Amino acid sequence: MIGALVLGLEIVVSPAALAQTSPQTREGYTMLDRGWVNDAIAAFQAALRQQPNSAEARLGLAIAYQRAGRDADAWNAYQAVLQVSPDNAPALAALGELGGYRPEWQPGGIQALTRLLDQNPGNVTALSQRALLYGYQGRFTESLADYDVLLGRNPSAQTLLGAAQIYAFSGDYAGALALFNRYRQSGVIPAEALTAYALARQETGDAAGAIALLEPQLREPTRTDDLSLGIRAGLANAYDASGQTAKALELLNPLVGKADARLALARAYSAIGRRQLDATLFEQATVLYRQALDAATAPSYGLRVEVADVLSEWPDTEPLALTMFEQLAVENPNTTSLMVKARLLAYSLGNASAATVAEQILPLLSPLPSSAPEQRAITTALVRLDHPDPALLPVYAAAAAAVDAPLLTYRIAQIYLSQGNLQAARDALASYSTTDAGQGDWGTALLVADLERQLGDLEASARRYEAVIAAQPGSQTTADALRGLAFVRTQQGQPEAALPVYLAAIAAHPDHPDYPLGYALLAYRTEQITATAAAATLDSWLASQSLENPPPELFELAGALPADGDRNHLYQTLLAQRPDDLWLRWRTVELLAQTNPTQAQTELDALIAANPDDLTVYFFQGDLAQRQGNLPLAATAYQRVLEREPENLGALAALAGVQFQQGNLVTARALYNQVLAVEPDYWEARYAIAELNIADDQKLSALDQLRQLPPQAAPINLDRRAQDVEFELLRRRGFQPSWERY
Repeated sequence: MIGALVLGLEIVVSPAALAQTSPQTREGYTMLDRGWVNDAIAAFQAALRQQPNSAEARLGLAIAYQRAGRDADAWNAYQAVLQVSPDNAPALAALGELGGYRPEWQPGGIQALTRLLDQNPGNVTALSQRALLYGYQGRFTESLADYDVLLGRNPSAQTLLGAAQIYAFSGDYAGALALFNRYRQSGVIPAEALTAYALARQETGDAAGAIALLEPQLREPTRTDDLSLGIRAGLANAYDASGQTAKALELLNPLVGKADARLALARAYSAIGRRQLDATLFEQATVLYRQALDAATAPSYGLRVEVADVLSEWPDTEPLALTMFEQLAVENPNTTSLMVKARLLAYSLGNASAATVAEQILPLLSPLPSSAPEQRAITTALVRLDHPDPALLPVYAAAAAAVDAPLLTYRIAQIYLSQGNLQAARDALASYSTTDAGQGDWGTALLVADLERQLGDLEASARRYEAVIAAQPGSQTTADALRGLAFVRTQQGQPEAALPVYLAAIAAHPDHPDYPLGYALLAYRTEQITATAAAATLDSWLASQSLENPPPELFELAGALPADGDRNHLYQTLLAQRPDDLWLRWRTVELLAQTNPTQAQTELDALIAANPDDLTVYFFQGDLAQRQGNLPLAATAYQRVLEREPENLGALAALAGVQFQQGNLVTARALYNQVLAVEPDYWEARYAIAELNIADDQKLSALDQLRQLPPQAAPINLDRRAQDVEFELLRRRGFQPSWERY
């Protein structure tokens, strides 16, 4: 993450020890004092040939190597000191310092410093270096625990700087900014720490300030050292956060294809892809992360967790992320967040039910870990699940009770909403809306609008959606608002008004695979397209998408289209996810009626018993009864609707049709006239009255009525029907039509 902080450890050997050493060893230390490093190395090597197990000679050689800049040789030489003197304090301190030079040495440096601190718990220098190495490794819980001790002891400027950087990289941006400001009182922030400082400013709302920090430090694109790459990637991230995404990607282009830049580029791509909801960019990030992980000689704990986190957000790499989290959890059994992430990912992949995962996670959160990084990791994993299963509610409630994380409240509101617990959802959303996150979150407005729709306050819901659309917060959010508004207009009985709104949603997000389903549904309902065309859209979606988490439009379109035996498997699959969907169950009843009418009636009776207050089921009963020739039962079904809604036009027209079939023409006419009194343009009733007049031998009136109907209204050719009636009239009067005279 950042360059090592040189601690300036003074490593010396006591005079008493030197008095007992060989002449070659004493000579080596003398040469070191004079700065003759290479001569000292030769002297210490000669001493070790005579006394291979001399701790003093081994230590002198290690010091000489380190002063000569031969870090790898120094690392091995200090390890050799510990072989003969396990508690050698100078060697342990030096290994702690060298641990900051290379990622693969960090665990060894931590181990050495821990042994040193066991000897002298008050060694502030060793504690500061260990805190830094823990941070490099991504072990933020351990790092911040050390820094908590250090920051309470009048810390040095270097300790403040190290702590500020680790706070930033652990996600505590406000805390990091406060520490950086404390450090600035004593000095200028060095270039090595500017990336962390810029990140802290960016994530606390000052992206422009982050850009101002990093732009002067930008290096040539040919430079691929860690500092140059960190500055370039950090600046690109800040550009994107300030709305300059094109400029951010342009800045990153020179890094593409460079092996040394894979990790920096992956981090930048994932941050931008997540912020912009750019799937292509995020997918590129997952590829780069995997390459960087494979290329790492000894990938740190932090890098492995970082890669697993990103891979868990991409469908194609979720199984790999699960394997990584499970392995990390085995290696680090005291890190609760790893197991929480693994179990939630197993649920997302369908490997475990929500109820099972809740049972596994709840004990891990009782109580929630006290470490702030752990709490953030657990919260992030929970928040990442969109529309979590209601069985997970106890998990979310336990986490929300222990940490201040507004987005957990938002997810809880979603769960209540899916359960139909509208008042609890309203209360949770009201609580979320009072937070800073809630006040600036368009997702809250969308969820509240959906809640108002479900509560039946359709006009309030429509106004809220329209306010989001007018604000144009972003293509995806705008499209979601347009889609929601289309749902509201449909529920208001205005499918014609909903259709152009849905077309606008498609225009706002043309690549969304679900939107064509919604358009086909509305266009079919408004008779803009045929059932065949709507079915073709349905089949196209099924050919390219998964049924694991189908959108609402799929359920509605499958239920709206006429029953089709080829779609029976689809009906069953969807009903397994939404068993109470009335229209899908009705389609299965219709199919069953073709082969087993008795069983179909039994299934329908069960559907009515389960939904006695829903008038839709009585229309199903009337329809099935008519098909089976049971006209009295059909009449009873429609009458039950009219008992509750006397002016229900559908029921009035359907009952009139049954009376017509039974030969009760007077009653049928009265019912049709009742329909037309409410809705004069109800063409089905107008056409039925024309047929009634034909049956009642009032053919001249019928002819006039048929000619007044729009040609596209009736299910038959109106011109042909009028010609047939006219022909009957002519024949009855003794006239011979012109086409029969010859």
